[in-house]
Amino acid sequence: MRQRISRKIVISVALLVAGFAVLFSVGLKGSLVYYLTVSEFKDSGRRADLGDNFRVNGIVKPGSIRKHQGTPGARFVLTDGSQELPVVYDKEVPDTFVDGAEAVVEGSLGADGTFAAHTLLAKCPSKYEAQNRRTNNLKKPGDAGPPSSADEAAPVTR
Repeated sequence: MRQRISRKIVISVALLVAGFAVLFSVGLKGSLVYYLTVSEFKDSGRRADLGDNFRVNGIVKPGSIRKHQGTPGARFVLTDGSQELPVVYDKEVPDTFVDGAEAVVEGSLGADGTFAAHTLLAKCPSKYEAQNRRTNNLKKPGDAGPPSSADEAAPVTR
């Protein structure tokens, strides 16, 4: 004997699945952020149908950082070598945010052509690469390794 599934149950399950699919797609669309370089962002044809919220990656142009007086935040220019994008950020800037650092800003383009960032991610790879090289070059206990300049200059006492 085979049981038949009620038509009401099938319709209810189908409506639930459709409802969850709509909620998922609406929620996903609101959280999507497109990641672009400065040149890609400046090309309005490429970003015309991508929405209003973007992530833009670039290098902080040396000499462009202007910190706000008395309040957190800064104005600066991001560049990718060919295009420049003025950015304003009104929150506390990270310690790694310096001239020449790679930065990612998230936000939208203002009416005046300035990018209004609500998120700023900055990294200074040279600082961390140098630290990693020093860590990798440290001698392990018991490892003779090549003598350092300090070892050569130290007098030998017996």
